[in-house]
Amino acid sequence: MESYAIYFGNREVVITTSPPSPNYATIEVDATLTVSRAKLIKKVETDKFIAIISPAPAITFAMLSLEFKVVRAAGGVVRNDSGALLMIRSREHWDLPKGHVESGESSSEAALREVEEETGIRGEIIDSRPIMTTWHAYDTYGQWELKSTEWWAMRSIGGELSAQRDEGITEVVWCSREQLAERLKSSYATINEVVKRYLSKECER
Repeated sequence: MESYAIYFGNREVVITTSPPSPNYATIEVDATLTVSRAKLIKKVETDKFIAIISPAPAITFAMLSLEFKVVRAAGGVVRNDSGALLMIRSREHWDLPKGHVESGESSSEAALREVEEETGIRGEIIDSRPIMTTWHAYDTYGQWELKSTEWWAMRSIGGELSAQRDEGITEVVWCSREQLAERLKSSYATINEVVKRYLSKECER
């Protein structure tokens, strides 16, 4: 089933052809296959899980995106030779290294740079395509932004763990699979989904 997920903080908006479950409040698109940002934001204020029902989710997502300033970011899921995954702790949550794509950079170049800046670890991209793309919406000083983050699978090729504290990162750790499961309980829904997708792809290699 074709669908697109946008996160407003911890609130999930899915653009899809039918609700994922009865827990989702629904918004029906109009005849133009669109829904206004204003209507969506009003719904987000009262409901945690929202499904925008559209016969053409890709069109609805594209039209909704036009009402935001779209910004690009990239991040990495990095494993070492022991199979442990790299995680950072920031704002009391466990997270993955990521950041904005700078002018002249490709998504993969930005992901490698951000991983090294935030964690001290040098990585190498191991797949030709990103694991997945996540979407977050923010009200930044009165301007709504929609941030797309492309996540890349990497392996560690050097460096030493070093937290970028001026960016609010307090810890950088290698997590075994057992530790990973525990730390994901104190992470974000999107990070859980990225790791889940990464692990499923890793099993296919």
